[in-house]
Amino acid sequence: MRYMLSSIVFVLSQLTVGCELFVIGNAAKPRFIVERSQRTAAGVVHLFKAELDSNNTVAATELMVSATGRPLLAVEKYELADDLNRWKAVMNTLPITDTQVDTIDADNHSVTVTLDYFRKINFNTTRSESTWWITKVVDPQRK
Repeated sequence: MRYMLSSIVFVLSQLTVGCELFVIGNAAKPRFIVERSQRTAAGVVHLFKAELDSNNTVAATELMVSATGRPLLAVEKYELADDLNRWKAVMNTLPITDTQVDTIDADNHSVTVTLDYFRKINFNTTRSESTWWITKVVDPQRK
């Protein structure tokens, strides 16, 4: 009886511990939620895409500044209209499936978003007084 009880305990312990012995595939990496706001570099990129998706190119240009960090002039915003329409056509209705942020320095980050697991778009962002702005959009497949 004692031998049978100890063997049952042993088998039960092996069943509970042995569940993790065979893992198929990799564990899914945790997804972080990006808030669409100008509080983070990734957030301003997601906000920019949301504005383009809602066909609000005027608001999308308001999220951009020059490479030096100064606000864009009206003529510069006008010159961006063709680029915004092209970016809108590329990004429209495609979900952002991955966001990677590379720190260039404390106030400049490079954000790479993957659209629909396939297309990558690079954004250069800069921080000015705790608000993040987009300075450059690069589509590597368009070079």
